[in-house]
This record gives sequence, C-alpha cells and structure tokens, in this order.
Amino acid sequence: MTIYEQVQRAVDYIEDRLGGRLRAERVARAAGMSVRSLNHWFRAVTGYRYGDYVAKRRLSEALRLLSSTEEGILDIALEVGYGTHESFCRAFKGEFGVAPRECRRGRPELRGAARVELAKERYMGVIVKELGELKAASFEGYAPEPEAKAKAALRAWLDARPPAAAPRRIFGHNIDREGRLACDPVNVGYKYLATLEPDEDSGGARVETIPAGRYAVTGIEGNFDGDPAGAWIGEGWRRMNEMMAAKGFRAKPGGRWFEEELEPAKPGNLRLDLYLELES
Repeated sequence: MTIYEQVQRAVDYIEDRLGGRLRAERVARAAGMSVRSLNHWFRAVTGYRYGDYVAKRRLSEALRLLSSTEEGILDIALEVGYGTHESFCRAFKGEFGVAPRECRRGRPELRGAARVELAKERYMGVIVKELGELKAASFEGYAPEPEAKAKAALRAWLDARPPAAAPRRIFGHNIDREGRLACDPVNVGYKYLATLEPDEDSGGARVETIPAGRYAVTGIEGNFDGDPAGAWIGEGWRRMNEMMAAKGFRAKPGGRWFEEELEPAKPGNLRLDLYLELES
C-alpha cells in the first residue's frame, strides 16, 4: 500500500464522521499508522494539517447545508460537529469572512475546501497519481557503498538545518558516473533528494526540480537481512510493469523514476513507494 492510499483511508474516515468526535488516534488507526505519522504524512501529501482539514471540511459542509437547505443554524452547527451556536458562528466567520446568517440571507458566492482525492485510479496494487513539481536539495554518493555515502551527506545536511516549516519528503534513485538518472539496478552512484519549500534556502546543497507529471506508484516493504538480493524491491517493479502492460500504460521516454522513503510497518524493515513517470 502506498502512503497516498493510507492517507486516503484517513480522509475517508474523516469524511464519514464529520459530525462526530474525530480523535486523531482513531483516524490514525483507520489509516494503519501512528498519530505522529498521520500528522506528518497527512500534511506532506495533502498540503493540510490534519486538524485544519477537519475544520475546513466541517465548515464547507456547513456552507453547503446553509445554501441548499432550510435547516436552522444551530442544527447545522451540531450536524457538522460544533457544540454551540457561538463556536460555530465564530469559526464560520473566520473561515469565510461572513456570519452564517449573512451567508444565508445574501447567499454570497463562497467556496469551501473540497474533499481530498489523492488517487482516482488503482489497478493491481498500483495507483496512478498526478504529482506536482517539487523543489529539492540533492546529495550524491559513488561506489563503493554509494547509497550509504549519499545518505550520510543527506543526514549531515538535515542535522544542520533548523526545523522545517513543512514535512520533508525524501526521494532517491540510481545515477551513473556523470550523476544522471540510471535505470540499471546495479549502478555506481545513488542520489537522495530532500524537498524544500519554494523560497527555502538550500544551505549550500545543490537544488534540483522533480518535475510535475503523471506517475505509477506502488508500495513495498522488506529488508536485506532476510533477502540480500532485494527480491522484494524487484517484486514491486514487476507488479508495476504487469499493471502497465495489462492496462496499456507506457513509461514516458526519458521520464523519471525514484523511490520515496517511508516509515516501515515492521521494525528492521525498509519501506518505499516506487514511482515511474508515465506518458500523459
């Protein structure tokens, strides 16, 4: 399962219970992750903090009810999870700039936050996902042990940075001797990419852009102790290739592929989401 599917489970759980008490522990459990991971990854892949999304969606549902029904304002407040008329009106005006009664009287053209849909296509354990452009700091390592060297450079950079304003995402891929992306699974180099905010200084690290595009994404988890050859990684790529052949998708010529590091479900494991850029 990809991180997008896990967070979508959290979104679906929230949407089914907008009027109830949404404890983060229960939402995290529904998504199969810890509360810490929920808070990190919810914002990383949706752009919303978990609590902000809940509040915005409750108020957006209230906006819909105000515009399409004659229900009383207090009834609507209770229906979307607010305990009092006062707390609801205060939150509604803070979000939309007008009080609920004014909204209903004047029916201004207001737009609430839409429900998040992280992936609309899923086939054979693979999702098809539009990914926006990402700015990232890059770190390279070369044989012997290229991945370990690149990881050490990344860790040193992270340790020297102040806390990030938004969660960082860590991607990686093989490179050749010239630092270019390589498709050979056994290669002389490896590159890590750590996402940056649009105006964030890289602290001296080289900056690259992960281009916006349409990607096939599948999730894998395993370890090299029990599987030194990394067959569990090959299984993920095999699954992706089988899906593409069955559904008629094609890899973009010269497109990007990479791995995103995630928190494993089992101690001692490595968990990755695999990405392959598709033709539009």
